[in-house]
Amino acid sequence: MDFKLSELELCIIVILDNSPTISELAKRTGVTAGYISRLITSLQHKGFVEVSKTGITKHVRLSSNLHAVKLKTTLHNRSYMPLTRLLAGSNIQVFAVLSAGKADITRLLDESGISEATIRRNIRAFKKYAIVLHRDTEYELSQDLKDIREFLRDYCSYFAVSTLNKISSQGRFIASHGFEFLFASDITITLENIKPTGLTEISKIIPLMQTENHYFYSLRELSCEEIAVHAITIDPYNKRNLTYVILYMLKTKTDSNRFIKISHQYGIDIAKSIVNLINTWKQPEEKFMPSPLYIKQKAVEYDIKWHE
Repeated sequence: MDFKLSELELCIIVILDNSPTISELAKRTGVTAGYISRLITSLQHKGFVEVSKTGITKHVRLSSNLHAVKLKTTLHNRSYMPLTRLLAGSNIQVFAVLSAGKADITRLLDESGISEATIRRNIRAFKKYAIVLHRDTEYELSQDLKDIREFLRDYCSYFAVSTLNKISSQGRFIASHGFEFLFASDITITLENIKPTGLTEISKIIPLMQTENHYFYSLRELSCEEIAVHAITIDPYNKRNLTYVILYMLKTKTDSNRFIKISHQYGIDIAKSIVNLINTWKQPEEKFMPSPLYIKQKAVEYDIKWHE
């Protein structure tokens, strides 16, 4: 499913009321009925509209999906902003990355998959309307954009579930990260843009028994830090799981600052405790965390070195 929205698709959502016909929408937008029909089909695939027939006449109404309702409401409440332009095309990819947290230009390039020139052009447009703030080397969405954040969260989740259904009927959605997403499967999946992650990837370095496979839908390569974060996201309070994450971090010498920053993007609140455990070898306050002694015993078993 192509998640990008055209400016005209967004305009259709704005004027969508009382189940208009294709012909009525064509008159109101000033384009042909055939073109409107193609746009409506596109919006259907993205879960924004539903189409019903009365004889040969097609009526269009807003879908009841959360992302559709929230977008319609946001476009109405923020009619003073040119959101039909600001959310169109590649802009939504930049929004999606920033919806997961602050990002510098390197992360925006990596996760959005669009060119630096396009990103900087998009950012300039966002800053003009105070949608995006720039602090030090990072960009972030303005704090008062709760409605846009919620729309992006729901739309990204809808995209993830829809895409996963096409990938595998065995797949189980876990979390979205912009238009990327994390999922589990009982079967092995070897497809383009499907990256093994979490304990599935960790087990290539530290052999362990697994009952399911973990994957990440993305165009980019994953860092050791993000693989570790994915494993925590999948099962954040499991002592066995956390033990292997810590062993993996010791083995791969992960960057602690980067690990903490990525953890914040996924809403992980125990990253600092994990880093402190590795740095001090003192028992964290959280009861579900493995003990330093147990980690050291497992490290010896897997021939992994640590520093006191």
